[in-house]
Amino acid sequence: MNRRTMGLGVFAGITFAVTGLLAGCGSGGGSAEEHGTLRVPLSTQGPSGTSYRLRDATFEIRNQYYYYSNAGGEGGVGSTPQVVTVSSESDPNASSISVSRERGYYYVRLLPGWRMEKVEGGVATDVEATLLSNENQGVYVNAHSTSWIEYQFGIGDRALWFNGDLNLQIQVYEDPSDLYGYSGEHGGGGFSGSPGGFSGSP
Repeated sequence: MNRRTMGLGVFAGITFAVTGLLAGCGSGGGSAEEHGTLRVPLSTQGPSGTSYRLRDATFEIRNQYYYYSNAGGEGGVGSTPQVVTVSSESDPNASSISVSRERGYYYVRLLPGWRMEKVEGGVATDVEATLLSNENQGVYVNAHSTSWIEYQFGIGDRALWFNGDLNLQIQVYEDPSDLYGYSGEHGGGGFSGSPGGFSGSP
C-alpha cells in the first residue's frame, strides 16, 4: 500500500506562511510597519496531483506572552489580542486564511475535529487522514519578511502511518556459564561450600 503525505519538501504542502504587510482577516494594535500576516493555506496537491482540502479546521494563535498576564513590551504584548481563533469554515472555498499579527513569536495549535477532503472533478469527498506532525507549531512573525511552518498529513488511517512490527523471541541456556560468562567451580576468596560461607574453624 502506498503512503502519501501532505507537507513541504518531501511532502506536498499544507503549510503556514507568514508574509510581511499583507491584508489579513484581523489585526492587533501597533503601527502597520510592525505587522506581518500569518497565512494558513487550506488546500494542496499530493505527489499524484490529486487535490486535498482541510475542512472543519480550527486554529488557535497565541502570542508568546499568553501565560504572562502582566507582561509588557513589544511583539504584540498589551496591544495585540493574546489569543486569536480562526476556522476554515469562515470561508470553506478559500484557499487560505490570513491573520494580521504584530511582530513577535506565536504558537499555533490545530484543534481536534478537522477532516480532509479529496477534490476530483470539482467533487469533494472525505478521505481518512492522519496528522503526522505535532498539532502545536511555533513561528516568529517578522515585519517585511516571510516565515514558514507546516503541518504534515498522511492520507490513510493511523495504523498505516504509525504501526510497526514487534517480533518476540526466547533464548534458552543449558549452563549458567553461558549466561554469566564464568567457568569451573565456585571457589577462592576464602569461601567454601559450607554454611556460613567461610572455610576453616571459628
